[in-house]
Amino acid sequence: MSVRVLLVEDDRDFAESVALNLAEAGYALLGPATSGVDAFRVLEHQRPDVALVDVYLEGQLDGLFVGTQLAERGVPVVYLSGRFERVLREGREHAAAMLAKPVDAHDLVATLQRVLATA
Repeated sequence: MSVRVLLVEDDRDFAESVALNLAEAGYALLGPATSGVDAFRVLEHQRPDVALVDVYLEGQLDGLFVGTQLAERGVPVVYLSGRFERVLREGREHAAAMLAKPVDAHDLVATLQRVLATA
């Protein structure tokens, strides 16, 4: 069975790129969810093994809230962002890892492997 990765990302172009990289590496994609609300809709039907969450999501539920909720449910969270100041202040305790955008495919896969090995 493939590892299920929930992608929560509101930038469609970036989400497509990450989705392609995940597929090429053999991961099963859940989503992409384009908002926090969409992420929770996915969770109603499937449980991810790991989540990639954009810190600065548009809408009512930002990425830190979504990541906190996922982490509290036992899902390792890898935060994605171009700016990590907020994560370092407010969300670090829930982060299994952090990746800077744009994400290199090799770094993405290596980070997921590391996070899953320690989960």
